Amino acid sequence: MIHLIWSIINGLMVIYFLYLIIGFIAKGKKIFKPQFKIVSIVILVIGTGQIITASNFEETSNQISITKDYNRNNYSEIKQVKLEDNWTFDINMLVKYSIEENEYIPIESDSFLTGLVSGYVWEFKSIDTKNMNPNGKAEFSATGILKWNLFGITVYSESKTFNGTIQ
Repeated sequence: MIHLIWSIINGLMVIYFLYLIIGFIAKGKKIFKPQFKIVSIVILVIGTGQIITASNFEETSNQISITKDYNRNNYSEIKQVKLEDNWTFDINMLVKYSIEENEYIPIESDSFLTGLVSGYVWEFKSIDTKNMNPNGKAEFSATGILKWNLFGITVYSESKTFNGTIQ
């Protein structure tokens, strides 16, 4: 529920920012009501600053290479694991395996958010997993950081560690 509230706050901030921009263009300084003048100007300045710096933003890759020494001619298979199932969004992980002589060797892993992800950024940091037999399971341990953002500014960072099995 807290994730939904945070997404709604982010959405309302964007709508209020757009209202201020359009109102400022149409009406000028009259758009700023005296009781909310300071808050409105702060939101307008922060929002404008984020739009200007958005072009310099580099998105981090959530892909981690596990094994570099494998035969690229072998077949590969991808397994998906849902690390966390929230009401509004999920944290997912993919693990790509190279199939060599009845053994699945982990090559790389990728993690991402799905669902209503407004105000959240997921940084996949590490994964530890072993080889998997064709009909077996593999234990894993994955870590990452869930960042709670407001107007692109990180307000809170939450470290998360997940343990489980890949089937």
